Amino acid sequence: MKRRKLAAALLVTLALAPGTLVRTQIPTGSEVDLSVSAVEDLPALASIGGFTRKGVWELSNSRIDFGGYSAMLVLGEDTLRLFSDRGKMLTLASPDGPRTREPRVATVWDRGPLSATLPDIEAAARDPATGDYWLAFENTNAVVRFSVASGYLASRQPPEWQHWPDNSGAEAMARLPDGRFLVLPESDSVGLLHPSDPTDDLKPLAFRFAVPEGYSPTDMAALPDGRVLVLLRQVAWAVPPFATAIAIADPTGLEEGETLDLELLIRLEDILPRENYEALAVDGVDADGTVRLWLASDDNIASFQRTLLARLDWDPDFAHEKAREEP
Repeated sequence: MKRRKLAAALLVTLALAPGTLVRTQIPTGSEVDLSVSAVEDLPALASIGGFTRKGVWELSNSRIDFGGYSAMLVLGEDTLRLFSDRGKMLTLASPDGPRTREPRVATVWDRGPLSATLPDIEAAARDPATGDYWLAFENTNAVVRFSVASGYLASRQPPEWQHWPDNSGAEAMARLPDGRFLVLPESDSVGLLHPSDPTDDLKPLAFRFAVPEGYSPTDMAALPDGRVLVLLRQVAWAVPPFATAIAIADPTGLEEGETLDLELLIRLEDILPRENYEALAVDGVDADGTVRLWLASDDNIASFQRTLLARLDWDPDFAHEKAREEP
């Protein structure tokens, strides 16, 4: 499905001619000569709907396997980790911080019995208490758990994931504060809520989800109060040919067969350069309640696209304040 959407998007283009409790261990990998440059072609509007743009950077490198980032984790200590649909992970210092850590790139080789399969990483989630993290893979419709040091721990191909198409399965995954895992596919309107670690053999709860305006989910991040922010995307008549947005949903108390409604919060092209944003992560909450967010884009190996890293601040009280102001 993803590749079909991309093909359609290219036709459009042609026609248009949280803090952490565990110190993160950086796995063995090679240092990469990464170029990080501030983006200048920004929309005039820097703030809308409670969201404020804090910075946008372009990442570039001459490696043939660079780019294609579809998932991201915040490791703490001003460190981000991006995962690609080519099985790579890039660990780098936050570009708005002191940049005391050299960027490193590594391949996610050890995936247990799935090691010989294509490593198309689409979603990531992390336990802040242990540092363990989970990656969701398309093609195999599988989930793999890794240690804080990126060592293989467990893997599973949940039976409930196997009817999803190989290229549009578990596109968004978040570990909720209570330890449950919420998973949204790209090609279906039925999501899953796993009661705990999805590599365990426990039956998940199935629910329907309603995405506004024809968008599809591309990533998801949990908030401390149990709600989730969902990154959305759709094909658009533009260059690059994508429209992206962020919605919010509350899975608290979700029951089997119920519908999880996603409320649209912002259309990202209003304050960010238009791109194929596929990765979303929460970088913590400030004392005043402001949520710090990171987004990354997938360049689809296309010459007219970029690998962008964006920082946003979000005020969750904005909608409530606006509602009180309206008559």
